[in-house]
Amino acid sequence: MRPYVTKAQELPPGGVRGYAPRGAPGIRLRAASIRWMNRPPMRGLLAAQFAKAGDIELPDYRHPARA
Repeated sequence: MRPYVTKAQELPPGGVRGYAPRGAPGIRLRAASIRWMNRPPMRGLLAAQFAKAGDIELPDYRHPARA
């Protein structure tokens, strides 16, 4: 699971400035991109990104039967 966590902790292109732009144009662009996330072309891309967590195989942690 460590490789998945390491990859998930990487900053996206643009780093922190992508989430906290300083100027008005950057703020408007960020707001527009958030609105576009629920529209059909972006929805599929985001769904694929979130579906990656389903590919993780976790060990079976069985606990002893409780009395």
